[in-house]
Amino acid sequence: MRKTLLLFVLVLSLEASTSIEDTWQSIEIKNSGLKAAKNDVSIAQMKKNAAKSMYLPSVSVTGSYTHLSEKVNLDTSDISAVMSHLSIPFPSTIDLSEQDVFLADLQLLWPLYVGGKIDAAQDIYKAAADEAKALKEMKKDKEFLKLVKCYYGVVVSELLYKTRLKSKEALQLHYENAKKLKEQGQIAKIELLNTKVELDAAKVDLLKAKHKLELAHSALNSLVEQNITPSSKLFINSFEKEQEYYESKTRDDYAGLKIFDAKEKQSKAFISIKEASYKPEVMAFGNYNLYKDESALMESLPQWFGGVMVKINLVARNDRSEELEAAKLTKTKIQNLREESLKNLALLVEKTYKEMLAAKDEYMLLDSTLALAEENYRLRTLSFREGLSTSVELVDAQMSLLGAKTKRLNAAYTYVQKLSQLCVLSGEREIFFEFMGEEIE
Repeated sequence: MRKTLLLFVLVLSLEASTSIEDTWQSIEIKNSGLKAAKNDVSIAQMKKNAAKSMYLPSVSVTGSYTHLSEKVNLDTSDISAVMSHLSIPFPSTIDLSEQDVFLADLQLLWPLYVGGKIDAAQDIYKAAADEAKALKEMKKDKEFLKLVKCYYGVVVSELLYKTRLKSKEALQLHYENAKKLKEQGQIAKIELLNTKVELDAAKVDLLKAKHKLELAHSALNSLVEQNITPSSKLFINSFEKEQEYYESKTRDDYAGLKIFDAKEKQSKAFISIKEASYKPEVMAFGNYNLYKDESALMESLPQWFGGVMVKINLVARNDRSEELEAAKLTKTKIQNLREESLKNLALLVEKTYKEMLAAKDEYMLLDSTLALAEENYRLRTLSFREGLSTSVELVDAQMSLLGAKTKRLNAAYTYVQKLSQLCVLSGEREIFFEFMGEEIE
């Protein structure tokens, strides 16, 4: 009994009924691609924080061992000769250093002015962090649109399957009635055969709808990385924002444009770096001796020293003017690409918005078509039972009803996808959940 209960709980966990909002939250947590994008943001942020220390001095400890070809000595033979006349012993050479020399120093180097290179480098790291964030948002946008497509793909496939199932059941009932009418001599054999052909065709369509539903489920489960059953329904919203709203929000908040902004900031910083190559560099330096040999030469060296040095590059191996012009052209290129993207995005927003409204209008206008098809099907069913209508007319009525239901479902599916695309373009991805209106069963 306990094993059976555990198995039942396991089945429930594997086939959890989940809303699209909860499913999206699960993807945000578990999706490997989104995790990698978050890591990129963290890496860029760490590099940006590390760049703050570029204003600080660098302090290092150096140790060295040097072997000389011979000892360093001072020739005192002249003095030795004089001193010998005075009967005073004096060496002819004095050792100043041994052949093996050991030194240890504490060194400091502090950039006081480098022509703006440090500020430019920090700007590059800041822009790189902004770019990583924008790329992460674009990755989330991509996964979100995939979710909407797959999630509601399951929903619409299930509704279409149920519609096909009802159609097949209705045709099965018509076929059973047709057999009775044939036995009573009320309809011809060809009417019965026609009903059987349409029933067989409905069975094939039902099998196709079942396979399509299974594939849609597999795609969703693969995306979510678990087995779920959608609980959110297809919907048509009773209100939408104006097209101008989406156009304005896209210009201000679309993640793709923020990448161009980050690239432009980086190009400006590169220009500053290239311009700095013409400017002098001013550095403070210092040295403190930690250890030296006890030789005369080493003892004569100062304990510490410090100062300021200026460096001016008069001739460089690279063509600085060409590199500066290339950096400026890169900035211009990025600006041109951004302007082109703005135009394309405006057209895309307009196209998507109109397609969304067209899908909604189609859904609404199909109300009358669906009502007519239902009434026509009801009347044809009654007429067929009375022998006043043929099986062809009945099947045509059944197919018209099926076609009207299918068109409405596809229109609602298109509407949901276009709405999600507008939410992504306007940088308001999760506001999609607030738009969910009249649900469709």
